[in-house]
Amino acid sequence: MFAIALQLLLAAGPTQLVLDIQPAGVEVKLDGKKLGNSGETPFTVKVKPGVHVVRVSYKGDAHEEEVAVKAGEKKTFVLKLEDGRKEPSEPSTP
Repeated sequence: MFAIALQLLLAAGPTQLVLDIQPAGVEVKLDGKKLGNSGETPFTVKVKPGVHVVRVSYKGDAHEEEVAVKAGEKKTFVLKLEDGRKEPSEPSTP
């Protein structure tokens, strides 16, 4: 029975987590390990099935979130942060 379950698990393919974090320059950690800073291309990481912790830090603020990934799944986690800057407003026309 165990051999059959193991064979099915291996046949499912790799378990992957895609981290699409915006804007560029956000420090990204997965399960406490620094992956680097976000850019134009998302991070794609092979992970074990289960719950993983994504932690991002940007301009002194930090955010942490748990992401569950099933065996053989390729899951995309998207997070878009505000940079706190306001664009100049256009004057209204009467």
